[in-house]
Amino acid sequence: MPSRWSPEDNSAAGIHVRGGAHGLTVEYRELESVAGALEETVTQLTSLRSRCMEMYLLLSGTGAAHSHARHAAGAAELVIQGLARNRQELEEAAVDLRCAARNYLEAEGRVEKAISWLAVGVPAGIDLWRRGGGGFPERSVSELVVPPFDGFLIEKLLERLADGRFGELRPINVTELGVTGEPVPLTGSARGLLERSKRLLDGSDRGVVEILTVEEGERRVRIVTLPGMQDSGNMMVGPNPFDIYGNAEGRAQDSQYVADAVAEALRQAGASAEDAVILVGYSQGGIHAVNTGARLAESGEFSVEMVVTAGAPAGDRNTPAGISVLHLEHYQDWVPGADGTLNPDTPDRITVTGRTPVPEDAALDGLGPGHDLDVYLGLADQADVSKDPSLQESLGYLAEIIPPSSIAARGLFRFSRKPPAKPSKTPSVRTGPTPSPSLQAPPASGGSPSVHRPPWTPGW
Repeated sequence: MPSRWSPEDNSAAGIHVRGGAHGLTVEYRELESVAGALEETVTQLTSLRSRCMEMYLLLSGTGAAHSHARHAAGAAELVIQGLARNRQELEEAAVDLRCAARNYLEAEGRVEKAISWLAVGVPAGIDLWRRGGGGFPERSVSELVVPPFDGFLIEKLLERLADGRFGELRPINVTELGVTGEPVPLTGSARGLLERSKRLLDGSDRGVVEILTVEEGERRVRIVTLPGMQDSGNMMVGPNPFDIYGNAEGRAQDSQYVADAVAEALRQAGASAEDAVILVGYSQGGIHAVNTGARLAESGEFSVEMVVTAGAPAGDRNTPAGISVLHLEHYQDWVPGADGTLNPDTPDRITVTGRTPVPEDAALDGLGPGHDLDVYLGLADQADVSKDPSLQESLGYLAEIIPPSSIAARGLFRFSRKPPAKPSKTPSVRTGPTPSPSLQAPPASGGSPSVHRPPWTPGW
């Protein structure tokens, strides 16, 4: 079994790595596999011992005239005794391996959930309110306090949007902008990808998604960068799909419309099923990146190979096997803990948690200094030089498909929610069944016509 890089080495670099092909859960799953193999060997030894016993009984009953048979019977008895010892030792080893794997996985799963609920109600829960940089809670605090985003909360959120109180989430129009083709130097690293989020954040244009295209041999790589939340200053759902209600779409609708828009943008960029697609997102963009990666992979139209997120609450989002996911999180940033759960520890998903304290004089605007994108750029630098085998394997693949000093062609695509449908001013003449009450004309006598909205069905 491969040995995992010592946690002290990552701590010295200010990071903690969890998950990946060499993560502890994977290694314990391997222990379970070995235990199964041992149990199968025990079964084979048991069968062999039975056959040797039959041979011993046969040989020991052949009579005194056959000395060779007596010697063979003695040898068979020794073999039987040895097989019995080996079987017992293997049985004990298999039990020990399964116990070790079970204890670890329970500590990571059910026990963790029990502790999280207990921590709210016991005196030790006072520590829950410890605060990170700038007076904001730490990630672990929000993971304990925030309940998982379950069906009840999703239902209530959709009810508010469905009744039109804040508008409604709608499909997205995609428009290719005129700067397509601009050459961009690109490095196949965590820092190189996350810098594209910085470029979008610093830009003055809202609702813009970037697609970089790298020609590598006979295959093209498409890097799709989705922006973080862009505050519109409006309480209503606006045309920019990355406003505050973009969080609602990402959390409650698995980024249905954003994923469809990304697929359309890839089509407009000329992407094919043979191209390798990498999705990158900071904060809200990370939620959309994980959801979109899963949706595109399920459709089969595009080949999604990697997702990179920074400061995104996407731990409870599922991704198909085979998509490499790298989560960058900081312990003083409460936002990635807003999903109420740890990120999965699987062969395909790696979580890098920054442990370097945020400077005390950091700006206190927005969601806290720990959520600042510059903090995550520094964390990406640490991930790129880490000796953790899981990280080296994942980022090594990234460097392979995007070699150093690559030049990418840049494409920009504006995403804009379609305007709500305007009600017809001239009633149409209908024949046949009586129209539903919501479409009938108002009463002729007195009062103002009431406004009825058709039920809104979220397409999951």
